[in-house]
Amino acid sequence: MPQPVKHSTDVMLDAVRTLVLSGGPAAASARAVCLATGASSGSVYHRFPRRDDLVAAAWLRAQDRFLHGYLAALAPADAQAGVRAAVAVLTWCRTDPEDAALLLRHALRDLLRGDTSPALAQQAQTHHRALGDALTAVAHATGHRLTDVVLALVDLPYAVARRAMRDNGTPGDEDIAAVRRAVTLLLPATPDSSPCPSSRPVSQL
Repeated sequence: MPQPVKHSTDVMLDAVRTLVLSGGPAAASARAVCLATGASSGSVYHRFPRRDDLVAAAWLRAQDRFLHGYLAALAPADAQAGVRAAVAVLTWCRTDPEDAALLLRHALRDLLRGDTSPALAQQAQTHHRALGDALTAVAHATGHRLTDVVLALVDLPYAVARRAMRDNGTPGDEDIAAVRRAVTLLLPATPDSSPCPSSRPVSQL
């Protein structure tokens, strides 16, 4: 008797990513994943008991891959961390365009209809906390306001990446050069003496 074909979790999550990017969040159903991968419904539901777990797992996998390089660029939290991190956003979009598109087009909350499993909810909180802590560390180490750090290292490179990926597929060298210049202007070597706020909402990406 032939052995059943095994489908890895990554294959399923790749399918979810493709379905969301091509048809929007509603397209990523368990049935659609089964049709796309050839996996049985039991195999999909065994790993992802609810539809929201499927899309959350795909999104969080992409975010985990992004944060691996982004958080490394922010450490140590020195004067060059800002430029390293902002450039890391655009270079990651070049190397992982499909994961980047998933993160840049959709916030996690916009993909969900209800609650995810506790493990995935905890993973989302861990990612959010790690990003916030790293940006706060840069603000304190450099003397810049956290609002300015988030603007320079989150809002700006994400906006450039979205435009570049919409227009050209991936960010070009000119986009990276422009982000370098902009971050240097937004986070000068000598910050003003205004107090640094202790917190500010940070994007989930």
